[in-house]
Amino acid sequence: MFVLVGKIFAPLAYPLGLAFILWATALICRWRRQHRLARRLVIAGIFLVLYFSQPWVAHALTRSLEDDYPLRPAHKLPRADAIVVLGGGIGAPVPPRIDVDVGGAFDRLLFGMRLLRANKAEHIILSGGVIASIVGSDVTEARRLRRLALEYGVADRAILLEEESRSTRENALFTAQILRQRQWQRVLLVTSARHMPRAAAAFAREGIQVIAAPTDLIAVQRPLTIGRFLPDAEALRESHKAVKEYLGYVVYWLRGWV
Repeated sequence: MFVLVGKIFAPLAYPLGLAFILWATALICRWRRQHRLARRLVIAGIFLVLYFSQPWVAHALTRSLEDDYPLRPAHKLPRADAIVVLGGGIGAPVPPRIDVDVGGAFDRLLFGMRLLRANKAEHIILSGGVIASIVGSDVTEARRLRRLALEYGVADRAILLEEESRSTRENALFTAQILRQRQWQRVLLVTSARHMPRAAAAFAREGIQVIAAPTDLIAVQRPLTIGRFLPDAEALRESHKAVKEYLGYVVYWLRGWV
């Protein structure tokens, strides 16, 4: 229940959600004839959206998360008992789609397969469940990743699925159970660079020896132009993801999950 409630209401704590709360409160204030306060709340909401929509803000927030674990090519990473790829960004085959849909987070599976081909482990664990009431499909993220892995030539015998998790904490909790059953301790953990600080801490909390293998880097170097200071919808989206990670880490820390 906690995970479901969090998935539904967490967006209200992100930039656009906070702006929505300010504007909704402004409507209530206007209805109560508190016009000055209503105007201030509207302006505050607009400022919030404009601030987090600037590319330089989004870059700074994302870079601060991605700097914790430097990227390394697959051949330079050490061997481990298994490769763990966390789900995310793989769309379910919801009509009119006829198959799974990939986004930027497909880099996670791609890098996991590169590690497998580089002989860094003999097995790859694909971790991710599903909340059918939100996604509209009962196909778990792990099964979606498996479909793609098989398409790209990964042997079925090398694939293990963890299909119960609905959050990063559960990724760690249920994957740890699979590892203990096989007496494995050391894993190459593959997830997006901005997600790695929370994911690595959650897995380490379960007693797993984590070798961070981040991918899907967003904050790349770009030339300084006037466009870096102009509002941009993609920048707002990246700010949203960065704020989500920061808030997620705080919640995990408060609950003792990292």
